[in-house]
Amino acid sequence: MSLNNILLDNLLNMVDAIIAVSLLLLALASMLKQGYKKEINRLFAAFSCFMSIWLMAFDFGDNIWFTQQVASIITGISCASGFITLIFLMLFILKLVSYKKLDVLAWRSLWLLWPITAVSATPLVAGVAVISDDGKYYNFTYGPLEWLYAAGILFTVGVIAYGVIYGLSHAKGMQKHQLKATGIGLLISIPPTVLFALLLPLLTDNIWWTNFGTAPILILVISLYFGVVRYHLFDIRAAAVRTLAYVLSLAALVAIYYVLAIVISSLFSGVTVAGQSPLDVILTIGLLFIFQPIKKFFDRLTNSIFYHDFYKSDEFFARLNNLFTSTTDLRNLLERTAGEIATTLKSEQAFFFVHTGKDHYVTAGTARHQQLPPEDALFIQSIYGKKPEVIVASMLDEDNPIRRLMISHRIEIILTLVQADVIGYLCLGDHRTSHYTNRDAKVLLTAADGLVVAVKNALSIQEIKNINVATTQQHIDAATKELRISNALLQHIDSEKDEFVSVASHELRTPMTVIRGYISLLEREQLGPLDDGQKAMLGKMGANTKILIDLVNNMLDLSKIESGSIDITLTDNLLDDLIDQAFKDTIDLYNTKGVKLTYKGPKVMVSTDTTKFERIMFNLLNNAYKFTDAGGKVSVTSVVDDAKQLVTICVADTGIGVAEEAKAGLFRKFSQVDNYLERQSGGSGLGLAICKGLVEKLDGKIWLESTIGVGSKFIFTMPMSDNKQTK
Repeated sequence: MSLNNILLDNLLNMVDAIIAVSLLLLALASMLKQGYKKEINRLFAAFSCFMSIWLMAFDFGDNIWFTQQVASIITGISCASGFITLIFLMLFILKLVSYKKLDVLAWRSLWLLWPITAVSATPLVAGVAVISDDGKYYNFTYGPLEWLYAAGILFTVGVIAYGVIYGLSHAKGMQKHQLKATGIGLLISIPPTVLFALLLPLLTDNIWWTNFGTAPILILVISLYFGVVRYHLFDIRAAAVRTLAYVLSLAALVAIYYVLAIVISSLFSGVTVAGQSPLDVILTIGLLFIFQPIKKFFDRLTNSIFYHDFYKSDEFFARLNNLFTSTTDLRNLLERTAGEIATTLKSEQAFFFVHTGKDHYVTAGTARHQQLPPEDALFIQSIYGKKPEVIVASMLDEDNPIRRLMISHRIEIILTLVQADVIGYLCLGDHRTSHYTNRDAKVLLTAADGLVVAVKNALSIQEIKNINVATTQQHIDAATKELRISNALLQHIDSEKDEFVSVASHELRTPMTVIRGYISLLEREQLGPLDDGQKAMLGKMGANTKILIDLVNNMLDLSKIESGSIDITLTDNLLDDLIDQAFKDTIDLYNTKGVKLTYKGPKVMVSTDTTKFERIMFNLLNNAYKFTDAGGKVSVTSVVDDAKQLVTICVADTGIGVAEEAKAGLFRKFSQVDNYLERQSGGSGLGLAICKGLVEKLDGKIWLESTIGVGSKFIFTMPMSDNKQTK
């Protein structure tokens, strides 16, 4: 054999090795993380293993190093493994296509195909190995049942081709993308493989054609990696990208090596240096220098193809935060935020559904977005309650009603926006190029707090503006009377004050939330590792930022109470359940400090606003916790007055107590007992003022009974419901 023929054989063998290793790596990766439990993964792994066996047997079967008997056995293995490869490839493709009738036909045909596989390993199909005329390799002649073997291959290839064509014309969404990537590779690689490895050797009795029978499969390997990485055929994207980069790098090096070898061999033929030919020395040194540049080139190439939709979460959060602080108009805020999220996450659509008041809502988002009817929003809330959550349609069971609801509105992801209650939802359509990842869900959850704050700020500003419009109208109507003019001016001044508080709260709360978001990023070490000192410092920064945010929230809430813009929704509730929920919100604090918390009272129904009642109890319990030392006790009791149809609730602590002269101003805003308590407990002096405002809005009264050194009792009343007391 000439040198060029030897180099060609070596090149083809190297390509076969690259194909085998690439398929085995992909098969192994597909079985990790419980991938072996999926039938399609197992079929692909079987196809890859037998393909690798076929390639190795195909390449080494003609090697004169083996005896004639061993070479004949290897030929039988090659024929059988090649046939089994096609069988598993057929089953894999039909599983991907999901064509039930063709799938049933394929599985039934196994009763005929497996016997053909068994026969193909014998001389009846594989024939026997015969030494070539020049004695340098083995020739092979097919046996008498070669027609049966060829018929089985053509049948299997025909089913694969029909399945691919059918799937490309009927599949939809992600399934179609996966099938297109895999099917195109099959339609390009299988015909030349069958032609060179089977038909031409049969028709010409010349096995020389088989040298070109395996190389086209490299196209199939590349298409499989493309399908895995771009369309998540298996969820092993990162590993597949890196493996593909190495495969392409090795393939390029092999090609360069053999092109240079053919050129340089003519210059150094027959010359050796230290036992090696100059050809090997020169090429080895050259490949060492060019490997890294080639590897970097293919890294950039694969990243540009498969990670073109990658985004940096910190830059995304920064863009959102800029949006949050750029406008207070609710609709404009929602539309711009939806556009930013849809662009970054590659969503076909993005829109918000936000409650703006009782039985009122606003929806806004990207152009031509779907609508979420109010009854569907209520249904989602009834299933998922009042907690921040990312709901992914494709992760739900097929018979789940929420999944059917989301599909009907072309929604793939719903993010609940929650602050004490559900204020709305962010809805995203299907991914434009692939599918959403766990990282996308985590990014949305991280952004949820900022979204909630921005929406609440815009709602608050809108409420204040509405109040000012109403106030202005009152000014006009009262302009004819001097007394009413004076009163209107006072109202206007008070309204301006409330607007200033609300605007100031918005301007303070949003930057604080941005700072808290960045602190969260640092604490999760997304921007780099931290030492213990840095973590402790970030913890203090986060805690103090939360204090500032709570202060601003209290200022805004109190402003809404005083302006009369707070919404009250009365429902009948069991007092035990309300108290139990309040305990759940504070019990961790009490346990940490070592303060005992108890409740005693009759079972009774009260008519109240659940959210507002929980806010009252939280403030009172938090206040009692602050002023009670470790080892102390806080008790909650309730008493029913049937004659007045009232329930009296008492929150008593064993703290330091309040002096008589300080009681009168304790329920005023920004009021605290004295400087000592201020230093000890912190706080803004707004909690009790909010409690007083909410209790009075709920038709109750609140007062304080306290003795220095003994403790304090904060007592308030709530109306009983018509259901009265339950036994």
